[in-house]
Amino acid sequence: MKNYFTISEFAKLRNININSLRYYEKLGLLKPAIIDEHNGYRYYSTEQVSILNKIILCIQLGIPLKEMVQFLDEDGNLQSQQLLEKGRIIAHKRIQEMQNNLDYIEYSLKNIEENKSYLERKGVYERYCEERKVMITEFYTDIDIFEPKKFLAEISDIYKYAQKKGMFPILPAGQIMQVDETGQMRFCFFLEILNGDSSEERILTIPAGEYSCVQVELEPTLDFLKVIEDSWEEKGTKTIIVNNVMLEKYSFETRPSELQRVDAVGFMW
Repeated sequence: MKNYFTISEFAKLRNININSLRYYEKLGLLKPAIIDEHNGYRYYSTEQVSILNKIILCIQLGIPLKEMVQFLDEDGNLQSQQLLEKGRIIAHKRIQEMQNNLDYIEYSLKNIEENKSYLERKGVYERYCEERKVMITEFYTDIDIFEPKKFLAEISDIYKYAQKKGMFPILPAGQIMQVDETGQMRFCFFLEILNGDSSEERILTIPAGEYSCVQVELEPTLDFLKVIEDSWEEKGTKTIIVNNVMLEKYSFETRPSELQRVDAVGFMW
């Protein structure tokens, strides 16, 4: 049997447990090339390393081994091409997920660094904001929508919708408010989308530009209308974005946010 691997030698080739090989055999995925009829010792051929590699690939991709059985033909041979084609689909999906995560990390670090320049600013100040694509909820005039359960339900719906459309939504959520001359308010909630599709009807583009801003602490007692009126006294309809402020250290006790006034001429919705 010198041209064959013992079960322990074969397991060491990919640094796996002997019991794993026994399990693969039980499933019919990788049967030993030879089983000694006298002592039951199992031996594997060099050619079977390729099958072992594909099994480990499936494990790494998250394909349940019991599903892998469906790629065996009537003679117990592994349909490698079909298996690899499925693996390719899963691998591409994993790569996209990892890219999304990397984009989010880069986005967050950039925001944290930029926000350091504006921490604890008092009164109205100016800052430049890049273009943002956001997915919005319906617009409301009923102030009761600020109830936490309703808010979370709205955000959950658009988060799931964005994911279903293959987009990458970012939490926490923000709000867009429009206050007219009489103090009447209509508003919606939004999630920023890193890979937003402008053709999607629920995607809104917030233009790049200089924004007039005010910092607030979000809390149930916050009077948005008073803050807006005190900060921007001129008459006319005002459009305000309530944006979360990412900080170097996260605190459960504070919710710092920034009210960003939008030029209504360049922001149609």
